[in-house]
Amino acid sequence: MQRHYDQHDDAKIAANLRRAIELTELGLALRRSVVQQQNPQGDAMVQVMGEIRRAKEQAWQQNRS
Repeated sequence: MQRHYDQHDDAKIAANLRRAIELTELGLALRRSVVQQQNPQGDAMVQVMGEIRRAKEQAWQQNRS
């Protein structure tokens, strides 16, 4: 049995896609900044991964509300 989607579903899907794109852009920007540094290993990578994790958690919290 198929479920019919309504405008609310469309809006939720669109919001999720926007957040996914924003997170991808953020991850790529952070990665680019690390790669451009002289020493792209060590603490800089830990910092980038922490920023990505925080962004994902923030997007998850916004999505739940």
